[in-house]
Formats: sequence, C-alpha cells, structure tokens
Amino acid sequence: MRELDTVLHIIFTMDCERIRKFSPPGGPESWELSERAIKGYVRILLEYDMKCTFFIVPETARRHRELFHEISDYGFELGMHYHPQSFLDGKYTKYLGEYNYEEQLEQLSQALNYWRNSIDFRPYSFRPGNASSNEYTYRVLHKLGFRQTSTYIPKRNMPRLHAVYMDANPYPHHVGEMDILEVPITSDIRVSPPTNKDPPHLRIEWGEEGALKEVVDFWIGHLVQRKIPVKSVVVITHNFIDYSNENLEYTIRLRRLIRYILERVRYYDLHPVSLTIEELHRIVDELGVNI
Repeated sequence: MRELDTVLHIIFTMDCERIRKFSPPGGPESWELSERAIKGYVRILLEYDMKCTFFIVPETARRHRELFHEISDYGFELGMHYHPQSFLDGKYTKYLGEYNYEEQLEQLSQALNYWRNSIDFRPYSFRPGNASSNEYTYRVLHKLGFRQTSTYIPKRNMPRLHAVYMDANPYPHHVGEMDILEVPITSDIRVSPPTNKDPPHLRIEWGEEGALKEVVDFWIGHLVQRKIPVKSVVVITHNFIDYSNENLEYTIRLRRLIRYILERVRYYDLHPVSLTIEELHRIVDELGVNI
C-alpha cells in the first residue's frame, strides 16, 4: 500500500432526490430524468475508472431499487440522503438542522427503515439535505449505526437552511470520540461568503468550468503545502442533470473536471485513488491514522 501522503483520494458523489413534485427542496422533473442522470453519471465515471458514493433519499431508493443494485455491483457505494420536507407525505416542513435530538432520531429512524426495506440492506454513509445539521445530528447518526458522513460544504454560510460551517474542519476527520468519519465536500476555504451564500465549491452545477478548475488548483496545492495526511477531493452533483446527454454543458463539464483533477495530480506527483467514502474510512482505520 502506498504512503498516504503521496495519495490523492478522489471521491465523486451524487445526491439522488425525490422528483420535484414531491420534493419542496428540489429534485428531477421526472423519474425518467432521474434514471438517465444516474445511468449517465455512472457510465462516465466508469470510463475514467472512477468510483462514486450515491446519497439516496428513501423514496428514490425504492423507485430505482433494481438500478441501484446494479450500481452496487460496480463497487459503488449506496448511502442515505435525507430531506425532512420530501420524506413520506410532507408532514415534516423544516430543515434537519431545525429539529432537536428526539425529533431527528424519530425521523432518521423512520427514513433508515424505509430505505433498508426498499433496497434490502442498510446504508452506513449519510449526507443531510442542504447540508443542514446541528449539534445533535452526529449523535443521532452514531446511535443509528452510521459510520461515514459527508455533511457539509466548508465555509457555507446559509442560516436560512440551518447550514453554517464557517469554522468547520475542511479535511476528512473522525467526529469527536465517535467512530464516524466526516468527509466534507471540497470548497475554497479562502472565501468567507456573505450571509446566505456559498463559497466556490466542487458541485458540477455550481460554477463554470474555469471556476471549478480554480477550486481544484487551490485545493490540491493547499493539501500538499499543508502536508494534510489524508488528502481528498470530494465532488458533488444531483440526479436532475441528464448526464446521458453528451452534448449537455454539465456532461462536458464533468468530463473536463475529471481530466483536470488527474492533470493536477500528476503535476504534484501524487497517486490518484478513486474510492468511496466507506472505503476511505476503512483505509484510515487499517493504517491507524489519527485524524
């Protein structure tokens, strides 16, 4: 196994939402679009020998059950995603970070059972919708048996979403004394955005190609200069983009971003390893890395 300080862990993710009709926070216009988005994303990642962690809301896990089983066979990870507002009949109307411990435990227990019954196994990785969380969320997730999270965008400043991470750790790290590895989405932590704004970050639909490349440039250089022991780049997108359409701007952007990440890896003489969040946690634990 290579020394960790020579490796850049490349983690692609996709948040798989319920269709927009039933999802106030947003989602694909149809289940057909959702399926095309997922299949197209998988096809492109496989072309470049990349892996992915899919974060899937319970209803979408049920709707695309067979598709996600196929994806799992490629070595991709299936994790859970959760928006209170799009779960079940819409009786929950607030963001996750607005609920207390007992309320989060009740909701996420229901969602986990629904998800598990839909796909016939349980997820161990979790991402909250809108990156909304509070001081109770990790405790709830730990109690429910989750072992990996990708909770937030460092420097996100969205109080309206209950998602403020101005001082959050931007690197993979264990959460307190819990056996949970948090792997944040990659952002430009030099930027402190105004209220209810995001920093530049690696969401395919966030910015133009040049802006995404600037984030990659800064971030990989920062990891090397700071000698961060577990280096990772985490990219996010959603299932409302038709990645099966090769002429779509976002599809072109995805391909160019993958190639650019690999180009910068070579520049810094690093070794690229594409993996899932669960696999990263396993490596960290096996090597006994204290992060």
